Amino acid sequence: MGVLHKHTDTELLVCLRQGDCAAFDELYRRYAKKLMAFSRTFFFDQHLAEEAVQVVFVRIWERRGKLDASKSFKSYLFQAAKHYMYNHIRNRKKECCLDEAAGQVELAGQQRESELAYQELEDLAMELINNLPKVQQEVFKLKKLDGMNSEQIALQMNLSKRTIEHHIYLATKTLKKSLLQYPSFQVMFVLGINFGIIG
Repeated sequence: MGVLHKHTDTELLVCLRQGDCAAFDELYRRYAKKLMAFSRTFFFDQHLAEEAVQVVFVRIWERRGKLDASKSFKSYLFQAAKHYMYNHIRNRKKECCLDEAAGQVELAGQQRESELAYQELEDLAMELINNLPKVQQEVFKLKKLDGMNSEQIALQMNLSKRTIEHHIYLATKTLKKSLLQYPSFQVMFVLGINFGIIG
């Protein structure tokens, strides 16, 4: 645990704006794991998720002098990650041969194929998660959004690790089945991008 672990995010941002490496290290220690879990809700590939985290933090360091210490660093961080992911989807879409994609997935039409509605899919994924049974919903969010492992969740919820893993399995199965009914999500799956429902 770093020497600055008792500092608030705001205090750390003030130091970071002045080029304090220790403040940057503490913010990284505080949020890298959570950001990685968040990135994994979008990227099927572990390496893509890791790259997203590294790029976001590198950009934060490069733009440290422009950070607004009065605003939530956590919100800024996750917005930066979303922006990176959106750009990645857009760039991959340009590179993807639509003829090849058409052979792998059932598309709703050429126009819908050419436009990946990122925000729509994100909202849909969260809506489906919120419709899960209460315990499954809580377990899934702790696992996928907060980056906790099965043992940590079991301890927090006072349940066995095996029960937690069973809830994760059921939630994942339900969400995968629901999301794969949507053509635009199928395209994202072909591109190697998803919302943490698979893998």
